Amino acid sequence: MRATRLHPLGMGLRPLYLLLLQLLLQLLATWQVAETQTVLIIESVKLTILPGQHVASGTDVTLRCDPKITSGTGMPLKHGYTFYRDSTSVYANETTASSLSHVIRQARVVNSGSYKCSVKVHGQYKESDPESLNVTGLQTPVLLLNKATVTEGEVVTASCSAPKETGSSFFFYFEGLKDVVKVPASKSLAETQLKFSSPGNKSVTCHYRISLQPDLVTSSRSKPSRVYVQELSIRPHIEVTQSANVIEGDDLQIACHVNGSRHKPSDIMVYVSKDGLIKKNGNDSIVYRTTVQASDSGLYECKAKMGDVVKAVSRSVVVSELFSRPVLTMEPPEAFEKESFSLTCYSHNISDQRIQRGQVKYSLYRNGVVLKPGDFGGNFSTTAEASRNGNYSCDAVAKHIRKSSDVIVFKAKVLVSKPSIFIPGKVIVGKPFRIHCHCENGSLPVSYTLLSNKVPQQSVVLVRQPNETASFWVTVRRKEDVRNFTCEAENNGHSSRKESQVLDVAVTEPVSVPTLLIMPNFGSVTEGEELFLACTVREGSPPFTLKWYRDGSDQPLDTQMTKDRTGLHVLGPARREHTGAYRCVADNPARDARRSELVRVSVSLARWKLVLIVVSCILLLTVLIGVGCYRYRAQRGKRETATELSVKPSSPKSEDSLTVSLAHDTDAYNAHTGAASLFDSTDGRAANGTPDSVTSLPAHGSNRSSYSSPATG
Repeated sequence: MRATRLHPLGMGLRPLYLLLLQLLLQLLATWQVAETQTVLIIESVKLTILPGQHVASGTDVTLRCDPKITSGTGMPLKHGYTFYRDSTSVYANETTASSLSHVIRQARVVNSGSYKCSVKVHGQYKESDPESLNVTGLQTPVLLLNKATVTEGEVVTASCSAPKETGSSFFFYFEGLKDVVKVPASKSLAETQLKFSSPGNKSVTCHYRISLQPDLVTSSRSKPSRVYVQELSIRPHIEVTQSANVIEGDDLQIACHVNGSRHKPSDIMVYVSKDGLIKKNGNDSIVYRTTVQASDSGLYECKAKMGDVVKAVSRSVVVSELFSRPVLTMEPPEAFEKESFSLTCYSHNISDQRIQRGQVKYSLYRNGVVLKPGDFGGNFSTTAEASRNGNYSCDAVAKHIRKSSDVIVFKAKVLVSKPSIFIPGKVIVGKPFRIHCHCENGSLPVSYTLLSNKVPQQSVVLVRQPNETASFWVTVRRKEDVRNFTCEAENNGHSSRKESQVLDVAVTEPVSVPTLLIMPNFGSVTEGEELFLACTVREGSPPFTLKWYRDGSDQPLDTQMTKDRTGLHVLGPARREHTGAYRCVADNPARDARRSELVRVSVSLARWKLVLIVVSCILLLTVLIGVGCYRYRAQRGKRETATELSVKPSSPKSEDSLTVSLAHDTDAYNAHTGAASLFDSTDGRAANGTPDSVTSLPAHGSNRSSYSSPATG
């Protein structure tokens, strides 16, 4: 029973063992592949072209791709090969072979180009260096015509082929050396329709070109093919009546027809033309009639057309003038208003064979409207004014021939109006400015002259363009000189001269050098006083811009704009730091700033400070004197004290006391003091009369006792 239970368990575990084994083998294979990828190296790829890089057309060319690969496994590797021509893939394959070849069968010129190959193995990729293949020799094309004999205007089908060539190309057809037609083709065959413009034997050839970027390669020409073109039996004829000595007004007749044609008249179109303009047309035969003018001179053609074939014959016709084209003249060429002028219309040449001069009739027109119809003798006079302005012309008529003159544009000239004189900008004394002079009315050109006190100042300015003004550069030294200027204008001599008003314009006078004044006391002030800097301009046009500066500083202390000639800057209560040099700068619209001279400000101490200083000095002097006296008395007391000495015996008895008074004349005193004065014991003064003190003796001793020295033993 136990074995029976285990058997199904053993049978169930076997597939599990097999599954685990298969999984282990797959992991091992994956590990091996990973190991192979990590050690795989494509060292180089080489492309070889056989039999060589330069081959003739029709040669089999082999492209061989050889990679050099280093691998850490001996297992075969799958290679991905790709061949390229001019960066375009032409062949690709995957194989385990260590090299791969691609064969180009019967290579043609179109196969020329730059080739390379690439190899891809397990994700690694490398390309070869490019190699050039040059295939030479295009196939000579073959030309075929569907007819050997044709009639003028008949179509010939021509085919040019090069069956061994491939690629895009152009086929060219030639009649002799003449390039007839160009046909693009994607195949090796091209067809076209040819027509021949003249009869006779024709030689037709063709060649083709293949595009090899960036060049075109041209083939040899085909063998010539012959075709004979028969002439159509249509020959036009032209007949001109009165071809000699044709004069305007004569009738001219031109006949155009085809004789001896074997074709139906309805198949043939004939027409008469001149200078490309068809005068008349019809079938087989026509006649063109007209009354001629001089402009009808020229070459007339008679043409016959059948299908696409046109044949022509021509005849020249010269038409003489019956009378010449009239000429309109004006005298004088220009006229001012209220001046007289005349117009004359005249034909210089007249054919005496046909008419008399009096038979030519003239008419005058203004703006296309007749002024003098018929025979007015050709002369017209009037007075110039605006109402007679316009475009004038005249016509001459004889025997139904009409001719017109050229147009004269007349406009009565206008005398100048009174000119205006003005200044476009500012006028600044001492600086050049421009004066303009202009007339609102007046025909150009206009001459302008600048006057000062009626005297011409400069050369005349001639204005020829509308809206242009005459300008003059001048300079004035005084404001009042501006009102001396006027200008004159004229456009028709002295009689048309007009003068303007006097120039009236504001003039800006530059500022003079300003004066700086210190108030009060002209710069010597005491602390605490109000200190003012007054800047004054004597000359110049307001408004003024005044600036105050302290010497050594570029920043102004104050800036004022004023119409007054004096500006005041308040420094405030004077302080010691206000001491220094100051100046002011003045400017106005003339923009010519001027600076004043430097003015020095001196700020002295206040009176109470001076009193305080004096009192302090007196007190200090008093103290110094008192200290001096005190020191002097103290020094004198020391000298008087030194005159008396107190001496005790070396071994006195206990009950004795001895006081010795030394006089100034003793040896002991003199030895101590050097050269001291003698002492007068009578009145207590020194020998030089200076009072001195004496040492008092003790009460129990005599004041006249002698010096006692201890006993010597």
